[in-house]
Amino acid sequence: MTRKPVCRAAVDLVKHFEGLYLTAYLCPAGVPTIGYGHTDGVRLGQNITEAQADAFLAADLAEAAGHVDSLVKVSLNDDQRGALSSFVFNLGPGSLASSTLLKLLNSGDREGAGIQFGRWVYATVNGTPTRLPGLVARRAAEEALFVGQTAQAQAVAAPEGPEESRIKRIQAIVNVTQSGVYDPVTRAAVTLWQTSHQLRADGIVGPITARAMGIA
Repeated sequence: MTRKPVCRAAVDLVKHFEGLYLTAYLCPAGVPTIGYGHTDGVRLGQNITEAQADAFLAADLAEAAGHVDSLVKVSLNDDQRGALSSFVFNLGPGSLASSTLLKLLNSGDREGAGIQFGRWVYATVNGTPTRLPGLVARRAAEEALFVGQTAQAQAVAAPEGPEESRIKRIQAIVNVTQSGVYDPVTRAAVTLWQTSHQLRADGIVGPITARAMGIA
């Protein structure tokens, strides 16, 4: 059975956080990895093209989406399905299956489910659960995609000025493509920037973050 592909925004989100590697390397867990976080059948010394990396990612996200389709018992729009597919791609289907996120979502509490993304930001480092800025940013991007335009609209609502120009200035500061659209990847990059500057990491460029960025 051919599965519906995940939305473009989810593909871009995963690409942003995984990065592209055309030569196989060992990930922090010691697993040979290539392309955009692809591990199945990878061997050290292997080389691929960017087109092959895209094909691997499409297959991996289709598999992740299949788990989402099996676990979620309520209807999802494309962005919600894409956000959950990114979550499963990164953390595995078992994490979603055992999560409060899934329980709330299947009970019909979509707002509560969205909030749960922010709980999955810890990894074990030297035997100690550690909050990682990269995971904070990734979960923020997935949450922004999951909740849709509401969070994105809030994120661009603060200081005065032409909206598109202001967003491009923000994107230049956080080092993402200057599209002029406050998309989930931009929000994630803002969250990471806020974390590194000891600010509240919510992905929203309000007055405090704007002043820190020098764009207030």
